[in-house]
Amino acid sequence: MRRSLCLGILTLTGVLLTAATYEARQERAPLEVQTITDNLYMLANASSVQGMGGGGNTAIWVMADGVALVDTKINGYGQDIIAHVAGITDKPITTVINTHTHFDHSGGNTELPDTVDFVVHENTRAQMARDTCEPVTNCDAFKGENAKYLPQTTYSDRMSLFAGPDQIDLYHFGRGHTDGDTFVVFTAARTLHTGDMFQRKGLPFIDVANGNGSATEFGSTLRKAVAGIADVDTVIPGHNPTPVTWAQFVDFSAFYNDVVSKAQNGKAAGRSVDDVVAAYRVPDEYSDFAAPEQSVRTTMQYVYEGR
Repeated sequence: MRRSLCLGILTLTGVLLTAATYEARQERAPLEVQTITDNLYMLANASSVQGMGGGGNTAIWVMADGVALVDTKINGYGQDIIAHVAGITDKPITTVINTHTHFDHSGGNTELPDTVDFVVHENTRAQMARDTCEPVTNCDAFKGENAKYLPQTTYSDRMSLFAGPDQIDLYHFGRGHTDGDTFVVFTAARTLHTGDMFQRKGLPFIDVANGNGSATEFGSTLRKAVAGIADVDTVIPGHNPTPVTWAQFVDFSAFYNDVVSKAQNGKAAGRSVDDVVAAYRVPDEYSDFAAPEQSVRTTMQYVYEGR
């Protein structure tokens, strides 16, 4: 119990320090555009940037009559996003899809035109509208006059936006990083944006404390995504500096579920978290995925607690 409390305090402390660091930063992290297809781009931190930089990866989808974005980085980067879009097309930004509520994925929402249609899962909308919140949730950004930026378009399980070559499919498969994660598929581009359900090639941060995420359900949600999404070749992860392949996303699901399985088996056998963590080794087939001991411990502790 004491270990769980300490892990929770450390996680929240890290979140608070991260938020404070980016509010106080003096220099802006440079961003760079990577081309996925003729009309789909990924706006990521420049390759020289270490750490979180400007926040999560933003997708720029140029349609017949406007531009749809997926995620808007940290507060203060809205104008950067607008400038990069203007460097690609003179079409207006009409739609923003937030994969989840966190400040590094929805921070630029309030810096975009009032005419933008913000689209999220219904649980993410509820998170954004909470009366009280921790910095990672970002609900403070949508209070007072900024309440006008709260999303008006929500969905439950699946939703399609636009049609023909512009079509975007949205999927929610259950709890994971938060309770409102959206998988975004650009059908004509055969590309998936995972948000932080696939942050990078390693064990993820899971917002169990504030976002109602679940380390236990994260694995089953990944499996449902692998089984329920078809015709995708390219994947834009939440924070990886470059796009990856669909096969690498499938491998991530298997890698993560292996960690969960080892934790569940260890608990069933009456072994301690310490013993299971000490015995854990990344399987050879997933050797390119990072699993620092503290990340393994945090994930397994959550699984032991059924969270």
